[in-house]
Amino acid sequence: MPRLASFDGVDIYMYFKDHAPPHVHAFHGDEEVLVVIRDGSVYAGALSSNKLGLVRDYVAANVEALLARWAAFGGG
Repeated sequence: MPRLASFDGVDIYMYFKDHAPPHVHAFHGDEEVLVVIRDGSVYAGALSSNKLGLVRDYVAANVEALLARWAAFGGG
């Protein structure tokens, strides 16, 4: 489970051989949210709105690189 990024107290991870759709896991304290890479939608979980906005901005700015990593990590 490599950490892809860390900013403003938020850590972004991608799990090896994770389930579809392609997504990242974002953690802030005890909160966790799964954000779909292609459209930035919330798949599961919750994060405060300002932190979720930062995660969505990160995902939007890195869609191609994140999808390439997803393919390399064997995501479902």
